[in-house]
Amino acid sequence: MNIKFIIKKMMKVKLPLAAKIILGIAGGILALVLLFNLALYLIPYPGLEEFKHRQYSTRFFDRDGKLLQVLALEEGLHREYYPLEKYPKELLDEFVLQEDKNFYSHNGVDAVSVIRAMMQNKKAGTVVSGASTITMQLVRIISPRKERVTVGKKIVEAFKALHLEKHLSKDEILELYINNVPFGYQCEGAASAARTFYGITPGHLTDKEIKELAKIPRRPSDYKPAKLYEYPFEIPHYINHLVGEYKSRKEVIPPELHLAIDSKLAKKVITSINSQLHTYQDARIHNGAAYVINNITGETVLWIGNSDFYDDQHSGQIDGVTVKNQPGSSMKPFLYALALENGFSPNSILPDIPQDFGGKGVYVPQNFNNQFNGPVRFRVALASSLNVPAVYLLYHMGVDRYMAKLEELGFESLRGTRESTGLSLALGSSEVTLYEMVNAFSTFVNDGKFNGHQVYQKDTARIMCSILSDKNARELGFGHAKVFDTPYPSIFKTGTSNQFQNIIAIGATSKFTAGVWMGNFDGETVVRKTGSSIPALVVREILDALTERYGCDPFAEPEKYQKVKVCTLSGLAPSEACPSVAWEYVLKTAVPNMQTCNWHSLENGHIKITYPSEYQHWAYGRNINATDFFSDGEFEIMFPKNEAVFIFDPGIPENVQELMVIASGGKEREAFLSLDGKPVAKKEMPFSWNLPLTRGEHLIEISCGSEKDSVKYTVK
Repeated sequence: MNIKFIIKKMMKVKLPLAAKIILGIAGGILALVLLFNLALYLIPYPGLEEFKHRQYSTRFFDRDGKLLQVLALEEGLHREYYPLEKYPKELLDEFVLQEDKNFYSHNGVDAVSVIRAMMQNKKAGTVVSGASTITMQLVRIISPRKERVTVGKKIVEAFKALHLEKHLSKDEILELYINNVPFGYQCEGAASAARTFYGITPGHLTDKEIKELAKIPRRPSDYKPAKLYEYPFEIPHYINHLVGEYKSRKEVIPPELHLAIDSKLAKKVITSINSQLHTYQDARIHNGAAYVINNITGETVLWIGNSDFYDDQHSGQIDGVTVKNQPGSSMKPFLYALALENGFSPNSILPDIPQDFGGKGVYVPQNFNNQFNGPVRFRVALASSLNVPAVYLLYHMGVDRYMAKLEELGFESLRGTRESTGLSLALGSSEVTLYEMVNAFSTFVNDGKFNGHQVYQKDTARIMCSILSDKNARELGFGHAKVFDTPYPSIFKTGTSNQFQNIIAIGATSKFTAGVWMGNFDGETVVRKTGSSIPALVVREILDALTERYGCDPFAEPEKYQKVKVCTLSGLAPSEACPSVAWEYVLKTAVPNMQTCNWHSLENGHIKITYPSEYQHWAYGRNINATDFFSDGEFEIMFPKNEAVFIFDPGIPENVQELMVIASGGKEREAFLSLDGKPVAKKEMPFSWNLPLTRGEHLIEISCGSEKDSVKYTVK
């Protein structure tokens, strides 16, 4: 039955005219009230949905439940959120009592309080009471006043309060209010107030503190406690990174995040990095970063963007985990793993000799140990981080194929760099992040899987773990470095960039992968030689601590390979003449057809070595049957080739890099060398010179009697 029908029925009743008029007016008013209320229900409250999803201060906890940070919002404001049921009933009751004791009985406007306020204000001749309900206060929080309060504005607020109550329940209004009410001193909401003024959560407030807290919003300067809480500020770079991730996805950060971060370990690592930086401060190394992941879950266990966030002099707020730097030789394992799946095997022999690649290719002058080692087994070349074999592998597999594999491994930093990338990629000359390096390196201890995808074959990853944990294979390049000699199964790889601006170490066990970078954010050069053993010490400390706490498992054996004895020089099945043998993985299908070593032979009871032709000029440099390799035929420069292009090894200081020049033949016993038109030196046969490498285009001319030869080369 509708209102009009009721009114018609009443109009038919014989009543005095005045009574009928009054009833008509009442009916009209009732209709207007109903329409008004219906409109309040149907019309959305302006800004309410946006306000309900506003950003609150996220509480970040570590793996043990320790509070790391309460995220500060704009201008350092703290505003924490708790659902209503997480607040003590005593606190809610006290706020209702102090602010709006009729909260649960009015519809947004307390008529009794309004009348009382009008009488008080009239008597005082000024505004001493505003009669604002909790709902009206929430209206002002949602839409803050921009001008001084007037009677008209109070009326508007009253209507907005009525509107708001049509869209929210009393508990919803109270929850929004209690989480957003201003307390001054850069905090909003009772939760942040409890922490700011008492250093505790709402559930730990005493009755006395609850009563004090409920008064503070009226006049914060009068009612606040004397001492304010000092908020923790730990793991800042990682938390900033997480906040940036949420913002990039345009998502609201949850009120609480429990992280896998180990803050106790972080403190130890920060101390360790700072100790190393202090030790090498005269070398101008100022920044250090560390990143650790759980291999099984993929969780971040440690993220230190810089050991001192407040070091403004050296840009301490820059995040070294996500900054791009040259990783140097620490990139080599990804290349060698690719080689294992493209025709090379663990017993392959790689050339560590002076050479150029493809005429106008790239030549790497020297290894870190300042010498060439001739034929080197695949295992030794990687474990000892030799440079020429790495470039040799990349030359034969191709840069495009390697970059495609690096993209599979998550190296987003390399996207769009192909045109500027050449064979120097084998030595880690392209810039990537520590974050990318650690995640990619974990692939080896995860049986070749990266982010759930099989990037390398299972056996490839297992062989890489065998090589990178092989202390004996590492000896050629690093000696018996104790830092890598762990009592538990582990793999390591280190690297440096040009002028040692970046030194990096990556290590892993079956359960964790850790990386440490040290250098300078501003690119400042280091004033004396340092080594990657510095960050390696920190990586070792990290793995020691994690293994002591969580243990680790041995690395699995490859399934399609078996260990057989090979000649350490040729990598072939040993003959009776081979003086040294080693155990190496060889494909089970290849073992029956392994060639017997023909590099060694016995002559009159003595061992004779016959090197393949590509190693002859190296053998000459080592004084191994030198005169056998050079004839008195036509005079020519054997090395370098004409139009060769050379680059500096980014991991070796320039003053120790040299170019070996070799010539053969000639009718005279002396030869004279000139560089760029200037005489350098004469030499008696056999002819060889070591020239310092300097950038630019150069011309070598060598004369032997009436015979001459020349080559051009470029150093980049």
